[in-house]
Amino acid sequence: MDEREPVRREPLDRAAIVAAGVALADDEGVAALTMRHLAERLGFKAMALYNHVASKDELLTAMVDAVAAEIGDASEVSDPLGRVRAHAIATRAALVRHPWAAEIWLRHMPGPARIDHMELLLRLLDESGLPPDLAHHGFHAVNNHVLGYTMQEQAMDFDESEPGAQAVAAEFMAGLSAETHPHTIAHVRAHLDGRTESSFELVLDLILDGLAAQP
Repeated sequence: MDEREPVRREPLDRAAIVAAGVALADDEGVAALTMRHLAERLGFKAMALYNHVASKDELLTAMVDAVAAEIGDASEVSDPLGRVRAHAIATRAALVRHPWAAEIWLRHMPGPARIDHMELLLRLLDESGLPPDLAHHGFHAVNNHVLGYTMQEQAMDFDESEPGAQAVAAEFMAGLSAETHPHTIAHVRAHLDGRTESSFELVLDLILDGLAAQP
């Protein structure tokens, strides 16, 4: 007779499922996320998850919203545009911590946390004194920069000093002529020489300064 103590599992609820989904996507990538695989990590059968989330699509929406819930509101910053800046930086930081989230963010409708962030940014842009049309465009410009920059950065996430990266760059530049594409060659060499760094905050400041400078 097996007298071993039964394995005790934490109670299953929506919050636990979402947290486990975020952890799985962080560890293995969002492509590895299936309801069966997630249930195995939690110690349950897949059908048990459907008592709390209706579908994988609903789970992904909740997971992205959980990432958004990590973002603070930068309430310590008094200037409205300065607070928008701090919020954008915090949003990018959350997306970097969860590399799968940026793409999902674009493909899923906002949940409660994301809606709160939308309201905050729109209110701050309004309080900055920008005309309504400019505030509207500013909202999209800031969000597009955060998401677009993060996704491009993740797509190009390789060590430029690695031999493989050097070989790829050499193959790319072998097809270029110094006479017709000198600036492109110089740009690639700058990357390989480590002379570039993140331009995220530089471009963010250009966006915000440009908005503030509008008549």
